[in-house]
Amino acid sequence: MQNHKLNFTPVIIIGAGRSGTNMLRDIITSIPDFDTWDCDEINPVWRYGNKNFETDELSPELASNKIKSYIRKRFNQRHKKSKAKYIVEKTCANSLRLDYIYEIFPEAKYIIINRDGRDVVPSAMKRWNSSFDLKYTLKKLRYVPLTDLFFYVWKFGANRLKKTFLNHESLSFWGPVYKGIHKDIEDLSPMELCAQQWMHCAENTIKHRENLPTENVFDVRYETFVNDPIQKMKELLSFLKVEDNIDITTLVKNVSTKSIGSYKKEFNKEEQVKLNQILKPTLLKLNYIKVD
Repeated sequence: MQNHKLNFTPVIIIGAGRSGTNMLRDIITSIPDFDTWDCDEINPVWRYGNKNFETDELSPELASNKIKSYIRKRFNQRHKKSKAKYIVEKTCANSLRLDYIYEIFPEAKYIIINRDGRDVVPSAMKRWNSSFDLKYTLKKLRYVPLTDLFFYVWKFGANRLKKTFLNHESLSFWGPVYKGIHKDIEDLSPMELCAQQWMHCAENTIKHRENLPTENVFDVRYETFVNDPIQKMKELLSFLKVEDNIDITTLVKNVSTKSIGSYKKEFNKEEQVKLNQILKPTLLKLNYIKVD
């Protein structure tokens, strides 16, 4: 199957959960001619044809012609509905399978956002312990492939029932599913589990990033963006070739630096030492050189 030329530009934000992907998507889609889905993520769409695969780490070989055609069709439907020049998507599980996504959308623009994993961990821990949100779940179900609907209704329901009726302290799963996560859920503390989840997402993205053409990728660090959002948005809009006169100051008015270094407030010294031990190799690869 040859990929048909698209009449819009897919913009795919890649980042581990709690790394600023929502922030970027919301800012970008506030610009005219940018659109996205009216739900947080569309992982069931990305996993079409692979719903029974045990993790979110899908390899390019799993992207059959049928799967490519279906996913591109879903993006095209979004474009036809909105008429936008850019269709933006930010499913965090894509950080585990960037090469799979590129196999489907070689013409896409990729925004890769990295964040200090030590700050990601306490935020992710809160998500693992989040309460059931029916409205949020129903929005996600609207975009599940019809052939997979029963599978995901059962999956979402089982996840929440375990928390409600079996007195589980946290969800049975949240976020990207990496190889080995089910064993880690049983064996690790919540802090260690979230650290492993971030690390797998970051390491996979680092590895797969090397296979993408430089001109297709915009790399940004969360901390750099929130410290100077106007300049980083200028660079990002240049990368996307957006030439209209955009009021960037208004776009980024709600960007805040308050979450930087939050792990120091959330964890005691002993926990910080343990967290640093787990994450140090990956933090160094991402040039977070100073590890306390």
